[in-house]
Amino acid sequence: LKALPTRRYECRPSRIAAAWLVLLLPSPAVATRIDDAQAVVLVECAAAWGRTFRGWREGGECNTAQFISCDGAGLVTAMWLDGRGLVGSIPTALGTLTSLTALNLCCNSLYGPIPASFSGLASLAYLDLQYNALSESIPDAISLMTALTSLFLSSNQLSGGIPPAIGALASLKQLYLPQNKLSESIPTEMGNLLELQSLFLDYNWVAGTIPDALSALTNLNHLSMAGNQLEGALPDFLTSFVALTQLYLNSNLLSGSIPAFIGNCVALEVLSLSNNRLTGVLPMSIGAMTNLRSINLYSNQLEGSIPSTIGQLEQLSWLSLSYNALTADLDDLTPLGNLVGLLLSGNAISGSIPTTIRELFSLQTLDVSNNELTGIIPSTISGLIHLTSLMLDHNKLVSPVPQGLSALTVLKLIDLHDNAFSEVLPPAFTKMKRAEYMKLSHNNFTGSIPASISSLQSLTYLDLSYTFLEGTIPTAISKMQRLSRLYLHISTLSGSIPATMGSMLNLQYLYVDPAATPCGAGRCEVVQYSGTAFCRACTNFCDTCTKVARAPPECKKKRRVCSSKSCPGRICIPFIRSCQGFKCI
Repeated sequence: LKALPTRRYECRPSRIAAAWLVLLLPSPAVATRIDDAQAVVLVECAAAWGRTFRGWREGGECNTAQFISCDGAGLVTAMWLDGRGLVGSIPTALGTLTSLTALNLCCNSLYGPIPASFSGLASLAYLDLQYNALSESIPDAISLMTALTSLFLSSNQLSGGIPPAIGALASLKQLYLPQNKLSESIPTEMGNLLELQSLFLDYNWVAGTIPDALSALTNLNHLSMAGNQLEGALPDFLTSFVALTQLYLNSNLLSGSIPAFIGNCVALEVLSLSNNRLTGVLPMSIGAMTNLRSINLYSNQLEGSIPSTIGQLEQLSWLSLSYNALTADLDDLTPLGNLVGLLLSGNAISGSIPTTIRELFSLQTLDVSNNELTGIIPSTISGLIHLTSLMLDHNKLVSPVPQGLSALTVLKLIDLHDNAFSEVLPPAFTKMKRAEYMKLSHNNFTGSIPASISSLQSLTYLDLSYTFLEGTIPTAISKMQRLSRLYLHISTLSGSIPATMGSMLNLQYLYVDPAATPCGAGRCEVVQYSGTAFCRACTNFCDTCTKVARAPPECKKKRRVCSSKSCPGRICIPFIRSCQGFKCI
């Protein structure tokens, strides 16, 4: 529920691919006959991939509708077969189509190695083999494909090290190798790729330090090495990357401090260094990076105060500094009017939530949980009308809860548990019509559970446990048909679990205090491993649906426990105490 956004590599034609396609398509007025020798190769490829393409035959015409382009001599210059359901290995004969300038086999089910015969594709400028199941190592023969400007090998099962031979591709501008099984260190020969603009090595097993040889890649605008085992300090040559707009080094083993020279990367729009071992303070120079739109530094060992200069980053839309040891004056952040996400959970931030919080009018996600905040939630929070997620749990906030919370009409998640609220359950909570997750447990709320809570028809998760609510569970709660988890472990409740709750067919977990709210007489009791007591009215429930109760772990070693076939159309109840069998009701 507090997951941070991650980048996804999607299977869709890139703008680069689209540009190549426009350049390579022949004029529709010209019908070119495929060279006979190359037609034989096309037939072999189609057979290897279990597909039939109507024009791929001797005497066939080169037809862009059949995903190929040819020159005037009938030699194949481009193949665009992304997402065409190809299954099998890549035939070595494909390396004989020496006039190819673009080859796109992305998003299929191809397996096996990249053929060494590709060394014969000396004219190939665009190669896309992403989203397949290609394996083994990247062949050294790739060094002979000297015309390559774009090489896409993402999301395969390639292993071994990045071949030093790749440094021979002097024209390369785009290199995508994410989500493979590449290991070893980054070869220094990559420093020879002087034309390189985008370098992606994300989510492999690459280890060692970032080599100084990469300092020569001054044309880089996108550098992404996240999700590896890189170690050492941030290289000082980053300041020479004057065109760099996106830097992803998160989820590695980087250590040391964030150097003050980071402020010289003034073109940077995305800075992602989260989930490393960085220490020290955030430099004041970060305020000079006025093009920044996203900062992700969560899960490090940073300390000290969040620099006030961050408030100068007017274009910033995402700031995630969670799980460090930072302090802050939250007033310093309120000038960030374009901020959509503010995540500061798990730090050492104290003081109160400032009334100026309303100035973050674009905010959609606010997470300052697991800190040392005190005082009240300011009524000005009602100005955050775009807020969808509000997480203030594990602090020392006190009553009153502002009625202005009901103005947050698009709020879907609210978590206030483990604070010091002590008042009758505020009616503001029952007015959050779009709320899907609400956790208010471990507070001192009093009074009864209002019947009006049933108006929260979108709610799937509700936790009121470990409060001081009294009275009975309202029968109206059974109207909350989307609820899948309901936590009411409250010792001060009385009465029994309403029989009407038997109609809540999406309910998977109901946690109560068995001593305070037992099952009523004449009802079916289904006991789950969780300690949950489900009470159902037998005459209404058992004949209309199937419910399988899960036996506790100690019963799993016995032969006769519940399964989906134990009681077709009825409820199966394991004998919890004896673990000897089950009965059907």
